[in-house]
Amino acid sequence: YLNQTWVPQACSKLENKSNYEMSEGEDRVFEFNRLRQSMEMVGFYSGTQRRIFAVLSAVLHLGNIVFNRIFRDGEDAVQVKNPEELRIVSKLLKVKEETLLEALTSRTTIARRERIIISHRQAEAVATRDALAKSLYSGLFDWIVLQLNHALLHKEAKGHHQGNWIGVLDIFGFEDFGQQNSFEQFCINFANEHLQYYF
Repeated sequence: YLNQTWVPQACSKLENKSNYEMSEGEDRVFEFNRLRQSMEMVGFYSGTQRRIFAVLSAVLHLGNIVFNRIFRDGEDAVQVKNPEELRIVSKLLKVKEETLLEALTSRTTIARRERIIISHRQAEAVATRDALAKSLYSGLFDWIVLQLNHALLHKEAKGHHQGNWIGVLDIFGFEDFGQQNSFEQFCINFANEHLQYYF
């Protein structure tokens, strides 16, 4: 569902981000093939790659789902404005379209052994959609790091050495260049200089 003609601006979550534009002379096909080769080098073969790309595609297509406000039985409710996006996401995630639609547009509660379906309002549907996208992305990221750590682990490691591993450090505010010479910037620079010692 993301093919050679697809551009990042086709996704609502990426449409206003200039850093997704291709640099002059950059070859998207070449870079994608390099990515796939790198994935194979750490044990992500063709089938696994397809599943990873399916989840990433689903996250991007989820962001394109738009909800219209409607009234159903005198209550605020929503309906999906672009069902083709819902269809794509359900195929990518291999879930029934009706199940995904129900999960995005309503919530279920049980009271006195009775199942009650409550329709989401527009803001709730958007929040649910975004939470699902974030959860999918976060779960995929954690799984990839776990798989990479397993791939780097030497089973014959002796002594105190437990093998190689990957850690991710997120330095809050690192990308915020608006505040110069603040205490936070000092801490970021200090941490960065110490990290340079190890790498």
